[in-house]
Amino acid sequence: MIYSLLFVDDDREICTIAKSFLEKTEVFRVFTADSVKESYSLLKNNHYDAIISDFNMPEEDGISFLKEIRNTGNKIPFVILTGMGKEEVIINALNNGADLYFVKDESPQELFELLTDRLVPLIKSKQAEIVFHEIFYQSPIAILLYNSEGRLIQANPACMRMFGVSDRKEIDLFDQGEDQSIPVDMLNRLQNGEKIEYAVPHDFMRIVLDNGIPTKQKDQRFLNIFITPISLSCPNITGGYLVQIQDVTQQKKSESILKSSEERYRSFFVNSHSVMLIIHPDSGEILDANSAACSYYGYSLEELRKMNIFMIHYSKRKQLLQDTQSSINGEKSVFYLKHRLSSGEVRDVEVHSGPISIENQQVLYLIIHDITDKKRSEEALLMANKKLNLLSSITRHDIINVLTALIGYLEFAGTETSIEETRHFILKAQVAANSIRHHIEFTRDYQDLGTKEPVWHDIRGVLKSTSNLINAKDVSILFDNNSELLVLADPLLIKVIYNIMENSMRHGEKVTKISSYWHKEIDGNLTWIFEDDGIGIPSGQKHQIFAKEVGSNTGLGLFLAREILAITGISIKETGEYGKGAKFTISVPDGKYYLN
Repeated sequence: MIYSLLFVDDDREICTIAKSFLEKTEVFRVFTADSVKESYSLLKNNHYDAIISDFNMPEEDGISFLKEIRNTGNKIPFVILTGMGKEEVIINALNNGADLYFVKDESPQELFELLTDRLVPLIKSKQAEIVFHEIFYQSPIAILLYNSEGRLIQANPACMRMFGVSDRKEIDLFDQGEDQSIPVDMLNRLQNGEKIEYAVPHDFMRIVLDNGIPTKQKDQRFLNIFITPISLSCPNITGGYLVQIQDVTQQKKSESILKSSEERYRSFFVNSHSVMLIIHPDSGEILDANSAACSYYGYSLEELRKMNIFMIHYSKRKQLLQDTQSSINGEKSVFYLKHRLSSGEVRDVEVHSGPISIENQQVLYLIIHDITDKKRSEEALLMANKKLNLLSSITRHDIINVLTALIGYLEFAGTETSIEETRHFILKAQVAANSIRHHIEFTRDYQDLGTKEPVWHDIRGVLKSTSNLINAKDVSILFDNNSELLVLADPLLIKVIYNIMENSMRHGEKVTKISSYWHKEIDGNLTWIFEDDGIGIPSGQKHQIFAKEVGSNTGLGLFLAREILAITGISIKETGEYGKGAKFTISVPDGKYYLN
């Protein structure tokens, strides 16, 4: 490190020689002045690490210069150079704050070598002293110094403010050993030369009563105290103690408020009857779950904490990531999703979500409400309205039309004189009456549609039962015996299968075989096929066959079949090729079937 020196001497040659010798050491950079007046000018605009001044100068001597420097509070290292036999000058210089003095009788080289050897440690010591002084007096932390006997000898302004003491003399020589706030075990360790650290609630009124120290503080504070033994001479002998005190009262209050808040949150979270999850906003990791969540999903807390939210959400990962980001950004807070339980059952849920901070970490909270029953009720209401409208349509339009025809045939029969003509109109009236009966039977079946909870059907068992109900002596009914299929559908599912098979046998003309098989698709849905080897259905009629009155034998079978399947989200369409047989493709959503 290079130190900056100000060398003052009225002899310019001495200044030049001094600059040359001192800068050769590569320790100093020397600036010179030939008068005290010039020195003042330089000191106003420049920083120097030390001043070397000759004593004997014409306008103002070195002692006067030294006094002026010290009177301003400047503690810069100051060196006096004097001639031989000037002991009184040396004494005067030291009494006025000189740090070093040198006699000019030595050779310049010896003089400046000796000066370098002693000045460098002096500069370092002075700078360390200044730094310590600034730290001691400017520190916001209370600092105290005790002597080797444990008596207080120094306290900084922060300490005075903390303890409410205005005059340091009031606490001079305070005995550390009498401080009741120091735990006994800590005091023993300190006396054995160990550094100690402890935290205590500090009652200032107790200090007044126990030690008689006048203080403006009347409350209780929480303090962190650090005490370090100081070795001044021998490393193994304690020469004093450095005490640092931090007032952490506000921190403790904040921690207490935060702890209380967290306890309230924890109590609300744990004991709430609402299903609650805490998840990581990026990874989707489940960080916490309350008892209601464990009970709802059917997993233990430990199991849930090992899971990812993607394992519960029954939706595409991309969509879920978009929903999560919307929640983080505050763009959206309510989501309608499907969640899978440990049993495999998929439930409709309403999720309220938003970002919160827990232990300085941003997370997402999820409050989950099961709306499966509500959604089913809404769907049932829509179905009921639809059924009422349809039944009204059938009653007002279809039945009235057929009834008009029936009355007409009976009137014709009543006016005819020919028995054959009368029989002809009576037969037509019978057909109309049967049609009315058929419509009334449909309204009975249709009004029962959706009134009972969907159930799980063993499809192989249903197919066997249906085969026994159909007169299929010349038709083989084949289905997959290698896999077990369960489908969640209305109890009238057996009527759907019956109608499909009965339609194949009635309209297929040359049907010898009806096959039923199934497979799982990539998207998770199940495709279930019914096909026969009859004539099939013309392409122009594929969509019409599900209308109320379509076909060579007017009826409502396939219309009713489609309505039954739709209750649990199942769809049906005809996908066969005309001339090669009919093919009904049924699509079952994921979660509405089990395939083993």
